[in-house]
Amino acid sequence: MQRTARLDSWIASYAGDHRNPVNHAIHVVCIPLIVFSSLGLLNWIPLHLTLLNHGVGLGDLGLLLLLAFFARHDLRLALLALPFAAAMVIAARYLPPLAHVAIFATTWIAQFFGHGLWEKNRPSLMSNLVSLFVAPAFLLDGLLGGGTAKQS
Repeated sequence: MQRTARLDSWIASYAGDHRNPVNHAIHVVCIPLIVFSSLGLLNWIPLHLTLLNHGVGLGDLGLLLLLAFFARHDLRLALLALPFAAAMVIAARYLPPLAHVAIFATTWIAQFFGHGLWEKNRPSLMSNLVSLFVAPAFLLDGLLGGGTAKQS
């Protein structure tokens, strides 16, 4: 499946809001940690389902929706995200909720500082909530050699 034009447009717009190398570096670190901590926090809301003898939480469902979003718009992104997602699911189970809260808060604060101090603009999610899904796609696109996620 080819990448959708819509995803190309979202990634290009997101890249336009993240041109400063310091802010970009902050996002490279913080975006995966936000996904990870969100997964851990949301998994404290049980769905009363089991898969392979493990409880499934709301975070697992959220991560599945993120992977489905990727697959809908670019199957390569979804396939690249799978090992990262699996590692996050396993690792998130070992941290207590307070650690996930600390990671979540710290990384969001760092990103807001990145935008305020270096980028001098508002975070993308302030104008488009889809950027919550696009941000990880932006990073994965860089791993696939996409030009929009690279810093020039």
